[in-house]
Amino acid sequence: MADQLKYKVRIAGGKEYGPADMGQLERWAQEGRIPSDAMLVPEDAREPYPAADEPRLRAHILAPPTRSTGVVDPHAHEGPALVPYKNPAALVGYYLSIFSCIPLIGLVLGPISIFLGIRGLIQVSRHPERKGTVHAWIAIALGLIGTAIGVLMLVAMFSGFFGP
Repeated sequence: MADQLKYKVRIAGGKEYGPADMGQLERWAQEGRIPSDAMLVPEDAREPYPAADEPRLRAHILAPPTRSTGVVDPHAHEGPALVPYKNPAALVGYYLSIFSCIPLIGLVLGPISIFLGIRGLIQVSRHPERKGTVHAWIAIALGLIGTAIGVLMLVAMFSGFFGP
């Protein structure tokens, strides 16, 4: 009959959950849904008492947490980043360097992407959490290639005008 008794769980602030039988309360406690300062309010008009005093719940309520609460530490290391959004110089330089490989456009975009790639590397060396080393190096390399293509196209055009 004791398992047939229903309880409400009263948490800080007076909010109550339930009614639930002891089996359900035990599942809630296993899931970490009953805080250590919660009170059990029996429906048979007995006085409320601390949930941690209930023998079937005590071990679950007082145990240390075994899973994440979902709260993320903003200062935690984020790991590798696919897109270095915290390093805009490296990111913009990367995209500009791709377009710098279009003939003649590379004369303008190539040097800009090289400059941004170098700035991106400087930002990574000063603030490693910003990421973007690979994007910065690609910006420099493709910027050089795009500039070279632009110069070669310009030389080819002028040699055609002034050729034989």
